[in-house]
Amino acid sequence: MNKPIVPVQAVIPEVDIVTVTPELAKKWLSQNTHNRPLRKRAIADYARDMVAGSWLQNGEAVKFAEDGALLDGQHRLNAVVAAGVDVTMLVVSGLPRETQETMDAGRKRTAADAFSLRGEVHATVLAAVLKRIWLWDQGDYKFGQNYTPTTAECAALLKERPEIYRSVEIAVRVHQAFRYLPQSVTGTAHHLLSRIDGAEAVWFFARVGDGAELPAGHPVLTLRNRVMTDRADNRKVPDHQYLAYLIRAWNAVREDRSLTRIQQASDAPMPLPK
Repeated sequence: MNKPIVPVQAVIPEVDIVTVTPELAKKWLSQNTHNRPLRKRAIADYARDMVAGSWLQNGEAVKFAEDGALLDGQHRLNAVVAAGVDVTMLVVSGLPRETQETMDAGRKRTAADAFSLRGEVHATVLAAVLKRIWLWDQGDYKFGQNYTPTTAECAALLKERPEIYRSVEIAVRVHQAFRYLPQSVTGTAHHLLSRIDGAEAVWFFARVGDGAELPAGHPVLTLRNRVMTDRADNRKVPDHQYLAYLIRAWNAVREDRSLTRIQQASDAPMPLPK
């Protein structure tokens, strides 16, 4: 005889919307007795958005177990403390301890995902260009810092400088004709160089793409030959080196001088566009 099925009693958690102050965040963090290691970069990213007023209530909750232990939200709470501001958060309490194993199991949405959801064309390239421009503006010319802008910071930069859309379009167009340069680097370079001379940047990137009527020793021809040689030799060239190649070629064009070779050691300072 089959045993009767006994229904499992459903856990009914308590749900609240709470204004979390830095003091309350510290109190709740004292209940953080069993959690994954902290990621300082995530805390810094969240804190910058909170200070800027860009932190949005998106339905993700700070979660507590039945015994009061903090199950999820340690990075957000640490960010509240670091930012020193009040943040409204959804709070769920009364959860069984074992539910912690299923939390944060999904893949984190990237800035590219966010822009794609907004219907942006070339969302992946757009996000990558925005990140590199943001880092450049922070003085990180080699994109080597252990942090990157948040999605909100990328969106704010795009709103402030809508001309970046044009740089992305140019990057995609150049890549269609000449597939040896990363689109994210080309788009970043176009934005930086256009701020110096927009008209000359139009000509420069057109020639990077098609190489038309360039005499021997012309900086753009030398640039094209260098990146093609790197690809043929299977060299792994980091993005900042590609950017340095573009800037060196641009500076030579601006100074009306020939350039027979382009070199950029990995530890050399980044040249600045003129």
